[in-house]
Amino acid sequence: MRRFSDGHYRWLVVAYTLLMQAVTVGTLIYCFALFVPPWLEEFDAPRRDLMLAIALLQVGMGLASPFAGRAMDAVPMRVLVCLGAAAFALGLWLVAHATALWQMLLVYGLLFPFAMALTGTLSSQALVARWFRDQRGLAIGISAMGTNFGGMILPFVVAGMLLDLGWRETLEWLGIAGFLLVVPLGWLVLRREPSAAGAGGSAAEVDQRQWTSREILASRLFWIPVVGMLPLNTAFGAVQFNLGAYAQDLGLAPAHAANLIALCSGCMILGKLFFGGLGDRLDHRYLYWLAAGSMSAAMILLQGHPPVWLLTLGVVCVGLAGGGILPMMGLVHGARFGIASFGRVMGLMMLTITFSSLGPLLAGWIFDNTGSYDLAFMLFLGLFAPGVLLMKWLPPPGLSPGGAAPR
Repeated sequence: MRRFSDGHYRWLVVAYTLLMQAVTVGTLIYCFALFVPPWLEEFDAPRRDLMLAIALLQVGMGLASPFAGRAMDAVPMRVLVCLGAAAFALGLWLVAHATALWQMLLVYGLLFPFAMALTGTLSSQALVARWFRDQRGLAIGISAMGTNFGGMILPFVVAGMLLDLGWRETLEWLGIAGFLLVVPLGWLVLRREPSAAGAGGSAAEVDQRQWTSREILASRLFWIPVVGMLPLNTAFGAVQFNLGAYAQDLGLAPAHAANLIALCSGCMILGKLFFGGLGDRLDHRYLYWLAAGSMSAAMILLQGHPPVWLLTLGVVCVGLAGGGILPMMGLVHGARFGIASFGRVMGLMMLTITFSSLGPLLAGWIFDNTGSYDLAFMLFLGLFAPGVLLMKWLPPPGLSPGGAAPR
């Protein structure tokens, strides 16, 4: 593949990360809601306990991310990606043969986090950041669309497979297909590393400063975006992972639930293109405030027992705002910490975002106790306020660890 210049080859890397996330994130995250109804029946468990599975996945991925981020600076990415894909396939096979809920929870808490850290957002953004200096926001936005392409396509595929094959055999086939799609291409595409020119600038232009973990964690450059992004991601996850059961509570058929999940994914694609494309030339604070406004509208629209059209509008708002989260995370931190420390910074960011895993669990628990998600949505709405205010003081790119302008 040397006949391709780095300027062209980097878009091939973006395409691969799009495919990788479509397969792994699309399966583990976006199709989760479709497995909840059969699991409720199979394991005779409250939905709170099933939401614990996705919470364990997110917590485990957050805990693994700092180590994965550092490994990405020392170990060839194709090795790490292939290991992650193998863990993904093995985990699906183990869940397919689970006979008790605790067995499934072990896989979601121990094996799937490893798979997601190495084949999901962290690895994809690390790869894209290495290959792009100019157009980084657009490239990150396009790469992040992979999760939504998976979210648009796989729910329809999985819904049909669940009817024809049952949930166990469906998981087995998803694991086989995922391994065959991700590993061979990854071994081929990721064997090549970018030059300085391939990243869109000369070596002098690319920020190669190494930030220590202490410097990162002591900087407001890191914490202001965390305070802003965390509540948005918490609310997004609460809606996303409860959407199948929520639609069922409103009397909608499983096919309609799949349509809503696909709609949310489609709107996330638009959100990623919008936030990623504008993020290269627009103040990041304005982008954040737009995302927070959209998510706030969703929390209001989803109150009570909304009619289908209002439910649909709420899902659209959730999708647009949720789509902006991943590009903004990469853009905000990449622009302020540079390329050389991107893996470490994003690994620490993923660790803090782990707390958003409480969203689905909290929403499920509130429903079990009140019979409604209303209280959860209002709680999330209140949590947006500190981030909206604090983001006003987000420093521009190019500051020292303490937040002061470099000399």
